[in-house]
Amino acid sequence: MPKAKKPGNAGKTVGTVVSIIDTVTQFVTPEMTQSAFEWLQQQYFSDKFIDSVKKVHLPEGNDPLERIGYQCDAVEEIIEKQSAELAEDAPIGQWRGELNKIRRGLDLIDKAPQKDRKKIKALRHRADSLFNSAFSAAVK
Repeated sequence: MPKAKKPGNAGKTVGTVVSIIDTVTQFVTPEMTQSAFEWLQQQYFSDKFIDSVKKVHLPEGNDPLERIGYQCDAVEEIIEKQSAELAEDAPIGQWRGELNKIRRGLDLIDKAPQKDRKKIKALRHRADSLFNSAFSAAVK
């Protein structure tokens, strides 16, 4: 028999998440993020890519669908500008295919009358994986 959810658990979970975010923001200073962006410039990433990464990682207006869009923009920029420098076995074709699927998913969610949180979460997970894969290949 499944356990019934207690009514007070949702508030506790939200409070826990907020406290975790507060703790993390105490350790990640603006100077640290600025030095990370400077490092990206030293690695010869384009300004468009750096701007997309800033929008992904800075907390201003953290709409999940916008964040996914910025990740897609960053991956497109890697494919367009850095494909010559990537390793020969970099899965650029796979990235493009996944990028198209994520963009279609964004369009479908955007057109839906109600936003399905599970679909957004799944799409965000796919976008995170794609971004991490492309970025790690570009850094190597």
